[in-house]
Amino acid sequence: MSSEATKTKNVIHRVLEETRYAYKVSCETDHPNADYAEYASHQSLTDFRRAFGDPELTYEQLSRILRCASNKERSRQCKTPWAMFMANYLERNGNMNSPIRHMTD
Repeated sequence: MSSEATKTKNVIHRVLEETRYAYKVSCETDHPNADYAEYASHQSLTDFRRAFGDPELTYEQLSRILRCASNKERSRQCKTPWAMFMANYLERNGNMNSPIRHMTD
């Protein structure tokens, strides 16, 4: 794995961990109406744009990407920690030729 891919995965992992924790805290207080993909898309769109190198990434595209990854995560058989699995999935499926577009077409 190249150092650029490793850096991208580390940034994605960090953003996922931060938004997951914030989402958990918000659900424990007074914002239980939003799902994680919606919450993370609103809170961290700029960070995800930077991580994927896609300044044109939209809220809707990011929500769709995160929901797709979450669906894969729910059906997985491995014991990889959630954020690591999600970062691996997003980096692997989101950086082909034109960033992220393949998952949202």
